[in-house]
Amino acid sequence: MIKTFHAKNYGCLVDVTAHLTPLHAFIGPNDSGKSTILNGLRTLVQVARELFVVDASGKILPFDSHLLRPTSAVTASPDAPSIRLACSVEGGAYEYESQVAGDREALSPDLGKDGPDDRWRRRDPQSSQGLLSSSPVTTPVRTALLAQLRAARLVRFDPDTLRSPSGLIPEAAGVVFHNDRGRGLAGIYFAIRNRNDDAFATIVADVRRHFPTIKNLRVKAVTSAEVALEAELTTGARVDANRMSEGLLYYLAFAALRHIDPVSLLLVEEPENGLHPARITEVMKILRAIVDETDTQVLLATHSPLVVNELCPEEVSVVTRDDTTGTKVTRIHETPDFAERSKIYALGELWIAYANGEDEAPLLTGTEP
Repeated sequence: MIKTFHAKNYGCLVDVTAHLTPLHAFIGPNDSGKSTILNGLRTLVQVARELFVVDASGKILPFDSHLLRPTSAVTASPDAPSIRLACSVEGGAYEYESQVAGDREALSPDLGKDGPDDRWRRRDPQSSQGLLSSSPVTTPVRTALLAQLRAARLVRFDPDTLRSPSGLIPEAAGVVFHNDRGRGLAGIYFAIRNRNDDAFATIVADVRRHFPTIKNLRVKAVTSAEVALEAELTTGARVDANRMSEGLLYYLAFAALRHIDPVSLLLVEEPENGLHPARITEVMKILRAIVDETDTQVLLATHSPLVVNELCPEEVSVVTRDDTTGTKVTRIHETPDFAERSKIYALGELWIAYANGEDEAPLLTGTEP
């Protein structure tokens, strides 16, 4: 699990540190840096594991090269883009630093070699400035580090993408979404049904409970190589994916997350989108179950007080940004007068009551709204 994430010169993250829990949410105004933090965390894992894909034009995907900021602090050339990402996990704190020219050689730490990688270094706990140690992380330590940074998955589901037919997943292949928008949902349900009848039956039972008009969920063949989702209503009518409600599609996508190939880091953009308030609670239960049942850390960016209500104070951080210092992350239970305010407000309502949607100054300064 990533306990602490530190980023410098990455998008609007000039110099940011975030302390994380197994399930954690970032809240705050629009354009404050919440999504950039999620992208930075994904990039950290990608850099650690060399999990980059290069398309036909040579562009590195899904790496966001535009997020790199020129700096003279950590590079020999002020004009050269660079990135510094750091994390604290079980066993210590580590930092990766590299100039990034936009090519795979510059991005990749080349962890496949037998020797240690001189771009991963242990942070010196005795240094007040957190300077890097002079020696690189040794192979055994690096192996332990990478065991906690196996893979990252970012999801920001899109209903039109979820509706799309998808190909069949071979028995020996992994079960994953094809992109962060949820492409491949129908194929995933085909695999869940074929590989784990109990899991599919449980999902159908949950759907019946939360969506009373639905009797059954089907995965139908639309071509010899593609399948699509279909719902059977209690009236006997059948509704294909193109006519399914967005709320049902979003729920099915989140329910599928419990049964696809696990990752060490699941990053979720606005899980509340398209959902009835009651379904938000159910989705949060699914995400907490993923944390409890697997070795997966789940981090969210949200604008919903209902999502925040499902979390503990230590699981929520407020993200703000100004033009001078960039993005700042503050844990909500460390804001002024939190103990007294939390006696009156539920966590999500406290945020709404003391937030102005611009810089959240009433929440962060202790002033009245």
